[in-house]
Amino acid sequence: MFRRIPLLLRVLTPAALCAGFVAAPATDAAPPTRPAPHTKPDAHAKPDAHAKPDATAKAAVAKMAAEIKKNGKLAGANYWHYAEARHLGKKQTVATRPLQKPAAGKAALAVGGGSSVTTVGGDGVPAGFGKGFTWDRSQDEALLILFINAADPLGISIDGIQAGDQVQVMSASGIASFSQDKGNPLASSIVGLVAAGANVALGAAGAPEVVPLINAAETFAKDRFKATGNKRELRDAFGAVPNSGGKARQEGGLLVCLPEAGGPFYSGDDDHKNRWVQGSGDRTDDKVPTHIFGSFFPRQGFTDHNTRTCQQTGQMYVVPWDWAFDDNAGYYKVYVKLKKGNGPPPPPIIQRKNAPANPKTQPKK
Repeated sequence: MFRRIPLLLRVLTPAALCAGFVAAPATDAAPPTRPAPHTKPDAHAKPDAHAKPDATAKAAVAKMAAEIKKNGKLAGANYWHYAEARHLGKKQTVATRPLQKPAAGKAALAVGGGSSVTTVGGDGVPAGFGKGFTWDRSQDEALLILFINAADPLGISIDGIQAGDQVQVMSASGIASFSQDKGNPLASSIVGLVAAGANVALGAAGAPEVVPLINAAETFAKDRFKATGNKRELRDAFGAVPNSGGKARQEGGLLVCLPEAGGPFYSGDDDHKNRWVQGSGDRTDDKVPTHIFGSFFPRQGFTDHNTRTCQQTGQMYVVPWDWAFDDNAGYYKVYVKLKKGNGPPPPPIIQRKNAPANPKTQPKK
């Protein structure tokens, strides 16, 4: 489907254009087999090239697409139901440990705690990765790596967040195509736990034991999410057009939906421009579409903007910004840091100004 996207162009320096970009070839991998009701799905099974969604799955996926188009949002309560339908399999949760080896000693045994990943279908994802991550909070911080399929409207789920916790997008890179292409909409985005503990830094991703595991996951992403057609409407992870620096408003880049959002949000078609990034196209909070709340667009080089304190307990989501996904291809590579807070922020103190005086104290006229 071809979509003409009005862009507000801005000239950027070569450094600004190149920073944080990673080329994103992707895939024509076939959809996985939908497991029979009496069998236990294998999280790491190889996909069946001839597998196709059944009528029930097709109906659920069509309902999801209609809900996105109509409301620009999905209810968080339906997330895993739609994930099972779109990715052809039942969800299952498995324990996971950090890719980075913990330091020796008794304390090492607790690192990672009971954190887990949730998979759907037989995607054959790398060990330790899944579509969703659940943080058990046994460690003060956790560093996650996400590979977001631009053709996957459900992106990634992160659970175990509590009010007062801090979420930071530490880096985001990649270039994806948002028109006239054919990626793999049935392939799930994936997330893994890089490191856990106190004062986790992005540098943990460069540890010798971590690099080959991340490289393997990225090879998986390149193979599964690669372009197979005529790549058009290229966007980096911040919604900018490579080389020109144009600011795309309707699609491209990422949206982070915190627990208070209650589910992931989306853009709109040409008849719903009120759901596009507003004004100049800068992805600042004042340009967020009016139907969106509890969410933010990551911005390159703005650490404070990319760091948020959660106002509610629950599940958060990181999704590609668009409203129609089947003609998208490529992926974004994102590092997200979770930091345990001290509980929910205190409620605001509301004081009434210019309150009328007590009538009993007023002099009689």
